[in-house]
Amino acid sequence: MKIVKIMLLAVLILGVQVENAHCRSHTMGKKQWQQYKPLKTNEGRKPASLKSAKLSDVHLAKAVKYFDIKQYNIYGEYIAGWSFDMAAYNKLSTNDKKKIRSARAKKPKHSFWKYSFNDGAVAGFYNLHYIDSHSKVQTINSRKDLLSFLGTVDTPAELSMLLLGDVYGKIRYRKMGTIYNLRSNVLSFSDCDGCGEPACTLFVRQRIMNNRGAILLDRQVSEKSFKSEKKCRSFK
Repeated sequence: MKIVKIMLLAVLILGVQVENAHCRSHTMGKKQWQQYKPLKTNEGRKPASLKSAKLSDVHLAKAVKYFDIKQYNIYGEYIAGWSFDMAAYNKLSTNDKKKIRSARAKKPKHSFWKYSFNDGAVAGFYNLHYIDSHSKVQTINSRKDLLSFLGTVDTPAELSMLLLGDVYGKIRYRKMGTIYNLRSNVLSFSDCDGCGEPACTLFVRQRIMNNRGAILLDRQVSEKSFKSEKKCRSFK
């Protein structure tokens, strides 16, 4: 497994370029970001589950009647989804229900909200569909539009929405005032079974993000390879 390929996969997952890791820190002084030490393996909290999230769990910047997040495969076929929430859905008119159910998949132009197979090939993507106050269906498929929809990222559910595409490994976070200190396990699996290469490589990254979604610091903390597939699965 070539190290160049590993690094390119890690970059694709995070939607940033490796050479930008140090450039992004210029928004914080050295003394500022040094206070945000990388989280250890079990430090902080896990992102909140979206399975039971409700409209009351988010503080949106836009007035909406209802919204949901849907997962599609690479062909735009529906796989799964999260409803915010069924009580709000049940209050919709019959026409509005028909509109939200008929919302079409819209592929993201960039890497945000895309998910991939272990070999790095894109497997599908997520869309957020909502009914606005004028009963029009809108679709969000970019980080910029999602942040505009959320406004300030100030609840666990909103953070989970923003991190939804980070599906390659465990994520932990700690909220410190208006700052989120994030730890991400980024896994890269070998594409050469039986050739003696490691089964996977684990990249641990730290991101410092403010409550407007701006990444103030993005850096790799560690890198380690493992031969055991069982050990690799434990990081997911």
